[in-house]
Amino acid sequence: MNDKHDAWKHALVLASSLGALSGLLSQHASGQAPAPTVVDPNLAVRTVVAGLNQPTTMAFIAPNDIFVLEKPTGKVQRIRNGGIEGTVLDLAVNSASERGLLGIALHPDFPGNPGVYLYWTQSSTGQDSGNLADVPLLGNRVDRFNWNGTFLTFDRNLIQLHAFQADAGQTLRGNHNGGIVKFGPDGKLYIVIGDNGRRGWMQNLP
Repeated sequence: MNDKHDAWKHALVLASSLGALSGLLSQHASGQAPAPTVVDPNLAVRTVVAGLNQPTTMAFIAPNDIFVLEKPTGKVQRIRNGGIEGTVLDLAVNSASERGLLGIALHPDFPGNPGVYLYWTQSSTGQDSGNLADVPLLGNRVDRFNWNGTFLTFDRNLIQLHAFQADAGQTLRGNHNGGIVKFGPDGKLYIVIGDNGRRGWMQNLP
């Protein structure tokens, strides 16, 4: 008797699950999925600033005061009260493919500690370049800069990483550079570096 009862119970659960799945599939097929809703009236989608050139990442240094990175120009723009106040740093970047000025992190004790950490791809020409070959082998780098209230000034290099892979029989690539830098709760700086476009084992390919 118990075995039959359990069998019926499992059959009902399965039927209920299949019915729910069928409903979701038909809803998805008809394109009538429920639209997302904003439940916090303080949230809205609106333009904060216009006129930036391919912004990648940002860091708030104070309320309404933001550093924004421009991928192809190597510029760190200061955005204050909804406007571009000016360029606080201009790096000579190689922005081919997915390279360029990519990531920013403030020291956990900022502004008491003025350290600003940038992940960027260095141009070998001394000026901005979109040519895949215009980059040192170790052209992806993370540097520390100091914020003096007006400009970012170079302090030191932390690490230099591969900017390309020149594997036999493959074309030069400038993609999959990663670029995110974040401080963890342990106070250490973590860097996402990607695979630099290298095919093979990293992408589970022959």
